[in-house]
Amino acid sequence: MEMLDIIAGLAWDPEFRGFMAVLTGLVVLPGSVWLLVATNSGPRLGTLISLAAFFGWMTIMATVWWMYGIGYAGDSPVWEEVEIVEGSDSEGHLAFAALDEANRLHSEDLPSAHQVVRAAADALVDQYGSNALTTLNTSGFSAAETARVTEVQVAWQEYGVVTADTLTPDQTEGLSTDEVDQLALDEQAKNQATTLSELAAVAPGLLAEDAAELGGWTLLSTAEAGEAQASALAMLFDSSKFDFASQGEFKVLDAYTIGGKRGLPDDPDRWDRISTQVRTALTIKHPTRYGIIQIQRVTEESITNLPGQTPKRPEIDVTEPVVSIVMIRNLGNLRLVPALIAIGSLLIFLGLCYMMHERDKLVMARRAAFEAG
Repeated sequence: MEMLDIIAGLAWDPEFRGFMAVLTGLVVLPGSVWLLVATNSGPRLGTLISLAAFFGWMTIMATVWWMYGIGYAGDSPVWEEVEIVEGSDSEGHLAFAALDEANRLHSEDLPSAHQVVRAAADALVDQYGSNALTTLNTSGFSAAETARVTEVQVAWQEYGVVTADTLTPDQTEGLSTDEVDQLALDEQAKNQATTLSELAAVAPGLLAEDAAELGGWTLLSTAEAGEAQASALAMLFDSSKFDFASQGEFKVLDAYTIGGKRGLPDDPDRWDRISTQVRTALTIKHPTRYGIIQIQRVTEESITNLPGQTPKRPEIDVTEPVVSIVMIRNLGNLRLVPALIAIGSLLIFLGLCYMMHERDKLVMARRAAFEAG
């Protein structure tokens, strides 16, 4: 009875079951191969042949892991915290940053996304007339000009000026005049609160003129900043300097990056893609890459929602400083582990092949001496 209790306990022990599963696999799969080869070639030669086959297979498999970064791989690239800086518009968002590269970014001098859209729309209207934002015919334009006009039109529809007259019938259906006016004010306030990263996801070409204030940094769109933003928010919640209980207590502003390997230019052709691949392959040392995610606290009144009411739109508290999470990109060692396994397995495979080669030479020499005698 005691033996049954012991067996039952072992059966439910995950560590013991895992050990037994691996041991059974080694005995049944490689063990059966070794047994078959050893009975035909002898134990010593069979062991050499089985080990050489195993490490040859390991070399091929680890090479595939090495190429694609899969299997028994190392650590994946991650963002790591450098510092968290607070700053206002008057003194500079990153005036107290210890990182020299961060001091070059003057994000407080950048115009708002709504101002950028309005300026681009006004320039388009001045050039092509009042219908430039709606029904402008671009059939005779060049490809570049057509793309610029389309980009401005899309940006204007998404983040332009909203009035009661510009609302669509679907938006105003069933609403009174006062409700329509209030809806227009809400939509206009939402557009004015648009961040540059949100605008970059729709119309990145409108932000090309603000490169001087970026100081070599690149503005990331909301789609490009997904991983960096998630890492920055995790660092923010882990920091003891802040008491944010949830993401609803602040608004994510913009994301920036600098450094790293140079990528493709805008509108690349085939030669650009080829040269980029060659240049990336020949750049042995990875340049350091930094990232910055900026957030700002919202007002308490804008996030206090009573039960049964429509949730309010969070509004930035302009009296609070902008918080910048400065990060560095750790590229990890994703392919290092499989590379070491592939190289090590190849060396062992070659060593075993050399041992079998020397053994065959010795056997042939003894056979020749025997036949000669």
